[in-house]
Amino acid sequence: MALKHVVSRIKRSMALAREHSQEQDVYLDSVALNLHDFYTGLERVSKRVAEMIDEGVPTGRNWHRDLLRQMAKEYPPFRPAVLSEKTE
Repeated sequence: MALKHVVSRIKRSMALAREHSQEQDVYLDSVALNLHDFYTGLERVSKRVAEMIDEGVPTGRNWHRDLLRQMAKEYPPFRPAVLSEKTE
């Protein structure tokens, strides 16, 4: 699923949650699921960058955090930072 589509679904679900307070929990569940999909999509992109450009995906217990930190680093002349340090 394209990340733009996931963001669109999150925005729609948030709007519906505001409009239908009696059903808010259902819409917020949708928001949570779509946020998870969004993060998973970003993680897949980051892993691909790490494999193809950085030549290595972190391993071990904290690989998710380490991958975010890796994506916040610049590797001249191969690539700029993919994420800002604030995102990390």
